[in-house]
Amino acid sequence: DRKKRRRRRRNIAPVRAVVDERERERERERERERERERERIRERERERVRERERERERERERERERERGRHLVCSSLCTVSLCLSLCNLHH
Repeated sequence: DRKKRRRRRRNIAPVRAVVDERERERERERERERERERERIRERERERVRERERERERERERERERERGRHLVCSSLCTVSLCLSLCNLHH
């Protein structure tokens, strides 16, 4: 009876190793999931930055359109300062 008990106790080690390995695998999977989540967050942040940049570009384009509208006598390519120095008629 004592021998059987000892043998059984000895056999727990491989089982524990398997359980530990499964636990480590689950932990690695959780870590991979956390990393994927962090990557998704970084990607959303990069997308927000790109969107802000596109919005600023659209705003600059609208501003250029307003400037062109304001300086009707001059070429639409001229800058405001050039416009001021070239044609004082409409300023």
